[in-house]
Amino acid sequence: MKNDGWIACAALLLAGGFQAIPLEAQERSSAQEIFDRMLAAYDPPLMQEAEARGLWDREQLPVLREMNPWFLKGDFDGDGALDVAFWVRDPETDQAGVAIVHATLDALRVFGAGQPAPPPSDSLPTELLADTWHVRPAGDVEDHPFTDVPEIGVEYGVPFTFRRDTLEFVFLARSAFVFHWAEGRYWKVWTAD
Repeated sequence: MKNDGWIACAALLLAGGFQAIPLEAQERSSAQEIFDRMLAAYDPPLMQEAEARGLWDREQLPVLREMNPWFLKGDFDGDGALDVAFWVRDPETDQAGVAIVHATLDALRVFGAGQPAPPPSDSLPTELLADTWHVRPAGDVEDHPFTDVPEIGVEYGVPFTFRRDTLEFVFLARSAFVFHWAEGRYWKVWTAD
């Protein structure tokens, strides 16, 4: 049957919680808008909660789904609950960045996408770039940090143990850095040079 693919697709969308769009709304919506609403239905629940509470506006800071994976989960603030980090872009400048929402839903933290990186930084880039990213688990040891961050006990060349899950951004065959939560904020630590 020719329609088996469409039927299977519709069944998956409905099973995943996608809400049907009334025909009148479909006629007023572009195909891109409908597609964007479908994708939003699959965003992690914490992202959806942040949007519902007004912490994040997907129109002003759209999701950048080109990075794979485009979101990561981890206990970044060490409170025992999973937080989410996801790629975004500034629609005016097209600059990429990462937004982080803690499970406490206290704030949206954005680095890049027109906002500066966490301290310390000799420059304040307003775009965050990386070839890949991942979560380094709590207890992971960085044998040779390339940054001094005395506020959190990081000393150049001296092994440092991450106290909680930490986001690492990697430029393949070049360098890497992490965003590590300590003392109530994120800090940028270079882990490879």
